[in-house]
Amino acid sequence: MAKKQIFGTDGIRTTANVYPLTPESAVKVGKAVTRWFQKKDPAKKIEAAIGTDTRISSEMLNAAVSAGIMSAGGNVTDLKVVSTPLVSDFVRTNKCDFGIVISASHNPFEDNGIKIFNSKGEKLNDEQELEIEAIFFDENEAQNPTGKDVGTAKIAENPEFDYVSRIVKAFETLKDSEIKICIDCANGATAKIAKKIFSAFTKMEKFFFFTEANGVNINDNCGALHPENLAPKILEHKCFAGFAYDGDGDRLITVDELGRVVDGDKIIGIIAKYLSKNGKLAYNTAAVTVMSNAGLEKHLKNYGIVLERTDVGDRYLVERINEKGLSLAGENSGHLIIKDINPTGDGIVASLMILKILAESGRKLSELADEIELFPQIQAKVKIKGEKIPIENIPGLREFIKSQEALLEGGRMLVRYSGTEPVMRVMAEGPDKVKVQNAVDKVAEFVINFYGGK
Repeated sequence: MAKKQIFGTDGIRTTANVYPLTPESAVKVGKAVTRWFQKKDPAKKIEAAIGTDTRISSEMLNAAVSAGIMSAGGNVTDLKVVSTPLVSDFVRTNKCDFGIVISASHNPFEDNGIKIFNSKGEKLNDEQELEIEAIFFDENEAQNPTGKDVGTAKIAENPEFDYVSRIVKAFETLKDSEIKICIDCANGATAKIAKKIFSAFTKMEKFFFFTEANGVNINDNCGALHPENLAPKILEHKCFAGFAYDGDGDRLITVDELGRVVDGDKIIGIIAKYLSKNGKLAYNTAAVTVMSNAGLEKHLKNYGIVLERTDVGDRYLVERINEKGLSLAGENSGHLIIKDINPTGDGIVASLMILKILAESGRKLSELADEIELFPQIQAKVKIKGEKIPIENIPGLREFIKSQEALLEGGRMLVRYSGTEPVMRVMAEGPDKVKVQNAVDKVAEFVINFYGGK
């Protein structure tokens, strides 16, 4: 497969107003995506929905992408500031041909991105993104439509109505729950929608934080990257749990009643066991990425639950869900997909599922989490300057990784480039934490020496 040039592992993502996220390029992206969908049915008027997070650059990119869509003959429904899972839901519910999200998820406000969803509310695969890139770079650009064939735009009225109604109905048993919770909205796209959804659970006591976006404070010392900030608030208000979303709401990090951040793999395990016990875990199998802890796999085997591993990225999890007919998938970074409710990562849905489990079991989150024993896992990021050299082309690296992995007593190592940052990620896990740390340090040093000597 050819190498992608503007798309990464989660759409297009880079510094806003820098190629390929300049307004000029964003117009071309809007055109290319529209023309790609038009190929399926050239006679059909393409309908697209677009939503953004709260970054200062999101309105600029929204306007540019929308202009490109309309210039290619597509109609645009502008959802304004909404979460990524809401856009996915809106596309399906309103029978749109595709959806666009302007967001860089957990990245700092200077960055932004473009995510594309098909008519099923699912992210496009690598092959489809390559086809869109081919249109983007085609110098023999198709002629723009004119007259009545130019696209139109409208602002959606109450775009969250269907999504809120469906999510509340899916968790209606929580309406009598008197659980007390803290919620960190990361000054992002979930602030409004989270309040609407949780307000339906009138007996639940809620404390919201980081809900005042100003364009530059999204993810700023808050949200999924800083769940430790919830700990004192949870202890102060004596909450059952705390939930930290990222900037676009497709990711969740959970904190227990003791103020401890709960590992994402443990959350996957808690939900998998609950669904399995209630006959709702399809094929008694969950999909996770290669980053998930081997301790989770070992624990779930005791409950007859199998894990399927994929490459890193929630869209690969969605592909595996569809391929195998699964109902649950997750990344330890916080993406959780509960297919029967929403086919994409949804932080609010995941947090409600956790609350449902707590309410029905009558147990504390710390107790449920402590049942799952994970191997010590250590990760490091090595910044890469210049071109990323394929790992297999770095002399001696693969052999060195294998030699370090052999010392981990049944553990494993994973070394890969980030698809969204100029870094190489080094991960190791095993029963002996000292040996795990040593392996990570040595492989990271190997990579630093290689790039430093170039």
